[in-house]
Amino acid sequence: MTARVMCVGGAVIDLIYEVDALPSQDGKMLALSYRESGGGMAANAAVIVARLGGEAAWCGRLGDDDKGRRILDGLRQEKVDVRHARLVAGVQSSHSIVLVDGEGNRAIIIYRSDAFEPDTTWLPISSILQADAIVADNRWVEGASLVLSAARQHGKPAVLDADTATDRATLTAVRAASHAIFSTPGLAGLYGTPNPGEGLRQASRDCPFVAVTMGGSGVMWIDSGGMARSMPAFPIGAVETVGAGDIFHGAFALALVETRDEVAALRFASATAALKCMGRGGRASFPDRAAVEKFLNQHPPEARA
Repeated sequence: MTARVMCVGGAVIDLIYEVDALPSQDGKMLALSYRESGGGMAANAAVIVARLGGEAAWCGRLGDDDKGRRILDGLRQEKVDVRHARLVAGVQSSHSIVLVDGEGNRAIIIYRSDAFEPDTTWLPISSILQADAIVADNRWVEGASLVLSAARQHGKPAVLDADTATDRATLTAVRAASHAIFSTPGLAGLYGTPNPGEGLRQASRDCPFVAVTMGGSGVMWIDSGGMARSMPAFPIGAVETVGAGDIFHGAFALALVETRDEVAALRFASATAALKCMGRGGRASFPDRAAVEKFLNQHPPEARA
């Protein structure tokens, strides 16, 4: 039976410009290329679930505007179920300008409307709980907290994408989740320490399973015995990291449903993200299941110790 993953949270359009170097001061530069791609943490998680052979759904809020409709069209093209999306009149949909240099480094300028109400009463919880796992991002903490808590109460994996936290409200979602996976700045910002091991030890008091993605330094997590463990990154030449963290969470949730344990799921998610970083074009470089399985076979765990 095909695993179904519901992803709740953000969806945007990314306007991606390739440049020689990221700007560090006032001035002008020429873009080497331009492309447009759907983006957003939860939306990208849904897309990778579909690419990897799962049944994917996305639920969230968009403006009732041209960008919102284009975002939904893009998700439909990726075979993502968007029947529970909510279009809000008078609000502009979110979008991002992404600058990417030749080494895969990026600078992202995000427009996110503050006109959306935090109201969660419209969320179709019974339909959301038909999924085998839930992924939610911290862009809409109220919605994430509600769906993650409901999923956890029903014994389903409830995975939080805890990206950069601008305030401590994200703690509510962390405490609702069964699995919280942080970005490095997200963990440091929320728990007030640049040391990822110490940050995870603090986070482990709020959530049963916690991990942090550290780019080229791999991933770290707290095991069942309370010890910090780490997994090295796959040795690749990254050319574009846009969306890598988003798809890590989607791949991780799908792997959990497919009877993998957390460590195996982290490895599967790491491989999926690594393959994405080796290609350009936003979602155009998201890998499929065959590519991920081939990559894993070419990089056995013992070769990475």
